[in-house]
Amino acid sequence: MTGRAPAAGRHAGGRDGRVVRVSRQAAANFLLERLGLLGRATPAPVPAVRPPSAVPSAPGPADGGDPAGGGARLSDAAAGTRRRTATAGDVLAVLTQLGAVQLDPVNVVERNHHLVFFNRLPGYRPALFEELYDEGQVFEAWCHARCALPVSWYPAFRPAFRTVSADRLDPAVREWMGRILEMVATGGAVSPRRIDSGERVIGYWDRDVPATRAVSQALQHLWEEGRLVVRSRRGNERTYDLPERVLPKEVLVRQLDAGEAAEQRIRHYAQAMVLFDPGDPYFGWHRWPAPRRREEAERRVAVGEWVRVEIEGVKRPYYAAAEDRERLESAGELPESRSARFLPPLDNLLWRRSRVRDLFGFDYTWEIYIPAAKRRYGPYTMPVLYRNRLVGRIDLEFRQVTRTLVVHRLALEPAYERWNRSIQRAVAAEVERLGRYLGAASLERTPLVAKPF
Repeated sequence: MTGRAPAAGRHAGGRDGRVVRVSRQAAANFLLERLGLLGRATPAPVPAVRPPSAVPSAPGPADGGDPAGGGARLSDAAAGTRRRTATAGDVLAVLTQLGAVQLDPVNVVERNHHLVFFNRLPGYRPALFEELYDEGQVFEAWCHARCALPVSWYPAFRPAFRTVSADRLDPAVREWMGRILEMVATGGAVSPRRIDSGERVIGYWDRDVPATRAVSQALQHLWEEGRLVVRSRRGNERTYDLPERVLPKEVLVRQLDAGEAAEQRIRHYAQAMVLFDPGDPYFGWHRWPAPRRREEAERRVAVGEWVRVEIEGVKRPYYAAAEDRERLESAGELPESRSARFLPPLDNLLWRRSRVRDLFGFDYTWEIYIPAAKRRYGPYTMPVLYRNRLVGRIDLEFRQVTRTLVVHRLALEPAYERWNRSIQRAVAAEVERLGRYLGAASLERTPLVAKPF
């Protein structure tokens, strides 16, 4: 995949309205562009949905007090021209474009969802995302994983909320579910950290040892059932409240039957994934067996809703929304971005690892859950995006106490070592930018860095 992809990514030998044939680089360009990773153009603002009038919007935390919200600069001189100030509306526009952003508590550098927005929106600050919760503009649901979604999607997910039968619940969890609902009804929003209880149960991520607080597991079930929603999110602390106190009235009154909701979720999935294949176990955000997924994809091609995408040198068939045909056909002509991006391990681009291999020739594993002795690159290694390609990996750490951004390792893919100098310059600039965003006071490079900046 060297050089610019040919403009002749268009299909030849007659036009089949159901099939688009493109080169690998054109497909990669298309995916990057639709996922907001080409350039830093701010998406058009999205009109806000009005929250319930009875629920006032709470102010966000002061930016100066948030380690990831600004703070001390790594290098004021490196900041160059004055940076644009983003708004919560800009963040909502990015979320609406992506459809879903995965939430994760791991904070080695910064939490995944914040890095997703940082890579796509100039002047982003975590307080802006948190403000969307205060304004009732987002909700959390399980689709690819636990994600934040625009509140307009809520009616499609409401019929899919999961319910665990009472006889399968731990008695302590079942009791706490009732008690929590009473607390919320009489006293307002609750946070698991502020409920005093030492009871432990076997939770989702435990094996045989009860290690999860019964309160936390009870809140998890109440959220999964849709009986409570996340009202606010500050770092890893969430507060939960009744949906009617948080979500806009026009969203709450919109009722979809199971069939209508399922259809909407398939369309939302296609928007969020952009370029997808039936081998994806999350296909359509339904739990369908593989034959049903393949049948569903071809059915939608037949009725003109999707197109089949045949990618040069890739055996796996892909699909995309039919309205994206022209963008796909011209994607080989998209410009290359000369800025580097460090993609967090759960970035939308990385949701389907086989797609990353097919389009970018890049094998990626998040090594944080691999024993240290078996890691190749490091616990929080992130792919480096440069010139519309994944050219290497960088392992970073932000040490909160000393406010130090540490570069543990930089490793380039052999195919791109010829770009070593330009990659090094782009990576160094992005490390500086990330450091300023985190409020780092210093930068440290360890001896493991492959080649110095």
